[in-house]
Amino acid sequence: MVSPRVPCPCRACDEPVPVRTPRETMSTVHKLTAVVMVIVAAVLAVFTSSQTLVPTTTRVPVTSKLLPAVDLSATPAGWVPVAFGNAQVSVPSTWWVLYNSPPCPSGSPPGEVFVNPLPGVFHCPAETSPGPSTTVRFGPPTSPHSTVLGHPEVINGIFAYLYPTGSPRSYLVPSLGVEITVDGPLGQRVLHTLTWSPRSVVLAPGSLPAIPSSWRYVSFAGLRFSVPANWPITRIQVTPGLGAMCQRQGVVFSGTTVTLSTDRHPLLVVLCPLFPSTPQPPENGVQVDSGLRTEPTVTLSLSAHCLVLHGLTACPATSPAYSILVVRMNVPGRSKPVFVSIGLAGNGMVARTILYSMRRA
Repeated sequence: MVSPRVPCPCRACDEPVPVRTPRETMSTVHKLTAVVMVIVAAVLAVFTSSQTLVPTTTRVPVTSKLLPAVDLSATPAGWVPVAFGNAQVSVPSTWWVLYNSPPCPSGSPPGEVFVNPLPGVFHCPAETSPGPSTTVRFGPPTSPHSTVLGHPEVINGIFAYLYPTGSPRSYLVPSLGVEITVDGPLGQRVLHTLTWSPRSVVLAPGSLPAIPSSWRYVSFAGLRFSVPANWPITRIQVTPGLGAMCQRQGVVFSGTTVTLSTDRHPLLVVLCPLFPSTPQPPENGVQVDSGLRTEPTVTLSLSAHCLVLHGLTACPATSPAYSILVVRMNVPGRSKPVFVSIGLAGNGMVARTILYSMRRA
């Protein structure tokens, strides 16, 4: 924006105004153009720096860079956060939540949210009963490199771009790497609960969190880490799975505990009744599996961008990417990796502190 020209109060009204030659005028224009280009480059550097990927092997960050912030006030009373990757929205606790499924409404009258829906075009069966009043699709962008975008809407400090040529009421959020499609009377209200997820806080580069003096250390499977002193510790030999039994595995823990498993015995198979899956409130917690080469109840996709934590190589899983962070730890002196799963709740700082407290026992 160009500021309005203000006459200098020190110049006499009859003082002649200097006349510039065409050469001098063009020189001034070129200088102004160069200044504008420098300012634009600086602004772009600020915005793109927040999306920089972690290198293949990254040591524990020691910079003072600001971390992403989870807007806890964006979740209305009686609603539950639902996370995917770096993003989080909130939905009423009575809604149905379906993970990794075709985006076909199943008939929940209050509303449904499809998290990480299967890609492609699906011919959904005709509804035999009144469908949901509001549906939300929340997952990876279907057109991540689209250049046809509408005017951005700022939601809790995050830019969301409407797809003018895509699905109605579909928004691309480049900074969080997600696309959100909302339809129904509560669609816009769900959209405006958008914020950073606790996962983004845990894995973001930045300064090391301080371990509270009230926490205690736990040693298991060649690891030593810190947790709040009031968390109960359970030592088992049976593979515990990754989440509450009869719930979607890999989404959330069933409680705030520390579970240490040698995985000597296989996971117990339980026949679960079929019932609607309502949103599960995220829980803090830690689970360490010392005898696995992979989690038995979920299929992990590990990131090629690993961290080095006090001599440990820690490779986080990119999938599943909900409210449990799974990290494969390569511990010196052990033939098998150790899998550490950390619950992602609140503003993510508890989970971040636990992760960066990991070291050799």
